[in-house]
Amino acid sequence: MRFDPDVASSPNESALEGVTVAPLTAALRTGVAVQAAVFRIAANGKIARHPATVPQILAVFEGAGEVSGGNGEFQPIAVGEAVFWSEGEEHETCSDGGLTALIIEGPGLRPYMR
Repeated sequence: MRFDPDVASSPNESALEGVTVAPLTAALRTGVAVQAAVFRIAANGKIARHPATVPQILAVFEGAGEVSGGNGEFQPIAVGEAVFWSEGEEHETCSDGGLTALIIEGPGLRPYMR
C-alpha cells in the first residue's frame, strides 16, 4: 500500500481547500466499520467546519495547524498530537504552513486513555 503524495487525490468537496487524501481503508459505504486516510493540508489550506458523521481522530505526523471543536475556539496542534471529535460534533482544521495527518473514523471509535 502507498499513501505518499503521488497516490493522493484532491476530493471534489467544497469543505476541503488545499487538501489531498490518500485512503488506507475502503469507504464506510462498502461496509467497512473503520475508515482511515492520510490527509495533507497545504499551506493556508483547511478542512472547513462540518459535523463529524461518526467519532473521529486526527493525528498529526508532519507540520502544524489549528483545530476547533464544538465550541468553535481554535487550539494549536502539531506533530505527535491528536484530537478526538464525537459523532455530530462540529469541527474544523486549518494550517498556515501545511500539515499531514492520519484521520481515523468509525462507529464506536474511542480514544485511548491511560
